[in-house]
Amino acid sequence: MSSAWAGGTDAIMERMEQMTTLFIEETRKSMYTGESAIDCEECGEPIPESRRKAIACKYCLPCQTALEKNSK
Repeated sequence: MSSAWAGGTDAIMERMEQMTTLFIEETRKSMYTGESAIDCEECGEPIPESRRKAIACKYCLPCQTALEKNSK
């Protein structure tokens, strides 16, 4: 029997919180954090100002979406 189950619901919830925190930390590490590009590094099209201000990005939304789909 798993030790998480042995501790009951509280132990399971604590473990879920730990895993969620770890997932968020790892995701943040992999995100681009530099200055946003003005033009997409993939297709060369301009990146809308609203996107550049919302997040630090190197790609336009269509290219970012395509890259994420291909990486799965």
